[in-house]
Amino acid sequence: MKRRIPDWIVGVCLLFLFWWILSLIINQSLIVPSPYEVFVKIVEEIQRGKLLPALAMTFLKSIEGLGIALLIGTPIGIIMGISRRFEEWIRPSTMVLRSMPVVSWLSSVIVIWGMGWQAPIFIIVTTLLPLIIYNIAQGVKSIDVKLIEMAHVYQVPNARIFKQIYLGSIVPFLLSSVRVSLGTMWKVAIVAEFMAGDSGLGIEISWAKFYLETPTVFAFTSVAVLSGFLLEFLFDQFISLMYKKGYGIWT
Repeated sequence: MKRRIPDWIVGVCLLFLFWWILSLIINQSLIVPSPYEVFVKIVEEIQRGKLLPALAMTFLKSIEGLGIALLIGTPIGIIMGISRRFEEWIRPSTMVLRSMPVVSWLSSVIVIWGMGWQAPIFIIVTTLLPLIIYNIAQGVKSIDVKLIEMAHVYQVPNARIFKQIYLGSIVPFLLSSVRVSLGTMWKVAIVAEFMAGDSGLGIEISWAKFYLETPTVFAFTSVAVLSGFLLEFLFDQFISLMYKKGYGIWT
């Protein structure tokens, strides 16, 4: 029996074919460089020692921003899920954070900290925070109230109720928040670096754009896209592995 080529491989091939045909039609590297030119430029940037350090800096900022957002958003989301009054207090702030354009934040951040590593991290935190808070709150609200009442009837300690019921219920929502946040944080980090950063993929794209080096822009952008896909793929594989092994919270 012949093995069928996975559909995603076909999709990738079609994408590169369209890119190659478009570059032939336009025939201007300044506008649309060919895939081969971009690949050569990626190799050159690696050999020059610019691409990998920039990729590492963007990755570190993204992970740090995600970690801070989780540390702040998880307890707030839990309290929002438990207390209706607290939810009404916090709802306007989360709506503002969710609706505020990145450009508006950047103008304030540049005035406060200037160009540097603080801006991307701050923008990542403010972008991910509403998403994490909302998902965690929904996880707490999904808990069966009768389960809590039964635990009190059997005099289960509050600490155990919180650990076994509340935390156990929000784990799927927490993982969902991280899964969705991975792609968002990556894009936001690069945009913030482009406009107010001093290192990373974003600033390299900014300098390449300034000097009209379109193949370099495409090279760093391609690496950013592939890295984003890789992050999500590795996270999915990690979750699947933990689930199959039955470790910790996946049991």
